[in-house]
Amino acid sequence: MRTLTLLLPCLLALPLTAQKAKPATKASEPAAETKVDWDGEWSLHVSQSDKIDDQIDAHLKDLNFALKLFWKKKLQGACRSFSKLDILAGDSFSVTMGKERPIDTPTDGTEAEWKRSDDTVFKATLTKNGPTMIQTLTGDGYTLKHVYSMRKDGNSLALQVTYTHPKLDNPFSYKLVFKRND
Repeated sequence: MRTLTLLLPCLLALPLTAQKAKPATKASEPAAETKVDWDGEWSLHVSQSDKIDDQIDAHLKDLNFALKLFWKKKLQGACRSFSKLDILAGDSFSVTMGKERPIDTPTDGTEAEWKRSDDTVFKATLTKNGPTMIQTLTGDGYTLKHVYSMRKDGNSLALQVTYTHPKLDNPFSYKLVFKRND
């Protein structure tokens, strides 16, 4: 029994002494910003995207009947889904959503005018930061904010759209996912 008592501390210490010392880790250097390839034609990935009408109904569920009808019409007119997206990148960006007119904006946030196919006029701005591009469309009392996020594979992107209006209590938001066409 006495030998067991003497050996126990040695046996417990053995695994600690058998471990190798870990090398000191280098301070990680900031990675150089990789160039994001926005250029191309993109198709809607329906199964990964929100159904806008369902999102609108869920967003307005607590409103009274008249307000629900009013806001549903407003949101359906402003928030549209489109089956394709075409992006042409350079010193400025040209983004075409479905069969709409292209939205041409510089990437430095300078304001440009864009007229949608229903003749609604918007002030458009665009900024980009690595794998994220933010396009803001302001017009007719409301703002649409499009946040494009390139996924790591470079072959898909998520588009988060947020509608804000001063008379709508909470912003309305939905997500569309696009796959790069080969």
